[in-house]
Amino acid sequence: MNARRLSPPQLADALSAARAATLAATVDLDDRAWVPAYDPGLQPTAWDLAHIGWFAEFWLLRGPHRIGPDGNARADRPPRWFGPDEQLDSARIAHRARWQMPLLPRAELLARLQDQLAACRQALAAGPDDDRLYHAHFALFHELMHTEALAWTRAIQALPAPPGLVMPSVGALPELWIDGGEHRLGGGGDGEFAFDNELPGRTVRLEPFAIDAVPVVNARFAAFVDAGGYERDELWPGAAGAWRERRAARLPQRWRRTGTGFEQRWFDRWQPLVPDAPVVHMSAFEAEAFCRWAGRRLPSAAEWEVAAPRLSWGDTVWEWTADPFAPYAGFRPGPYTTYSAPWFHHQRELRGGCFATHRLMHDHRYRNFFLPGRTDVFAGFRTVAAD
Repeated sequence: MNARRLSPPQLADALSAARAATLAATVDLDDRAWVPAYDPGLQPTAWDLAHIGWFAEFWLLRGPHRIGPDGNARADRPPRWFGPDEQLDSARIAHRARWQMPLLPRAELLARLQDQLAACRQALAAGPDDDRLYHAHFALFHELMHTEALAWTRAIQALPAPPGLVMPSVGALPELWIDGGEHRLGGGGDGEFAFDNELPGRTVRLEPFAIDAVPVVNARFAAFVDAGGYERDELWPGAAGAWRERRAARLPQRWRRTGTGFEQRWFDRWQPLVPDAPVVHMSAFEAEAFCRWAGRRLPSAAEWEVAAPRLSWGDTVWEWTADPFAPYAGFRPGPYTTYSAPWFHHQRELRGGCFATHRLMHDHRYRNFFLPGRTDVFAGFRTVAAD
């Protein structure tokens, strides 16, 4: 199933499935975990759920939309279940203010989420409409992004993993040779949903390259650690070295040494490092230091996208690329104007997906992006042979 070409009935069912996944990641938490102590990497769970409901209601049920004087979208219809907009639009409320505003009690929040979902399903039942289909796809993917974020929120707080969430191991496979030439990237068209940062697409010419068939695994990264990789200044130039010293990083964030090797914190428990599981909670700086040590490099985003049909990806870890997150030539913001544009040039691009990413999100054109020093997301990397 192409998740970017869902029909109205398929979208209604997908929205219900996304909501079930969201609730599964939250309903077992106690009230204290719903509003944790402030952390720049977290959202209050109660705010996050209200924001999810607000986003779907805003775009699916409250049109027509227009752009306000601040460049953000406005809806001509008032909220019914989730509002006011200035408290639940993430582009309009400061991060710390999300802890300071009144939040809905759990029972009322869950009831409103149920009613909002039912109303969105009813709107989709009215039949095909290009704007409605676009916004329904966006609401679906937006919720699934937040569902994954709720999982890493649990990991930050050392709470138990959501039910059924496991990190798969990967087999040892030889690198793959990818032919060079001209390749078309990104895009959309013919009624297919696309994120604005994928448009209008671009054509690139690549030289042939060799790329790892699977992401770098723990055993391979442990060799870098044991070789003193975190202590060698030449592997950490510029911003990478500043990041390392600021954090006093001498191991990956959730590793610790034992008498026989390493343990890794997996959500709420420490466990022996699994040698053939992908290394995770990596910053882009750590990924690049490893590459310098190994005589390799990170793939460009274009190389990753071209190689993707032949790679194993999507169910393991997000993968850092060498590229800053930047617009394609001819970029124009979509209706949700703040989805991409505010983050260009200072964030780093990732590709693929991870063990916590819903399969409906998997698309080799999808461009994820985070600051290169982030280690809380489920990110790893694969390498390319150095030129």
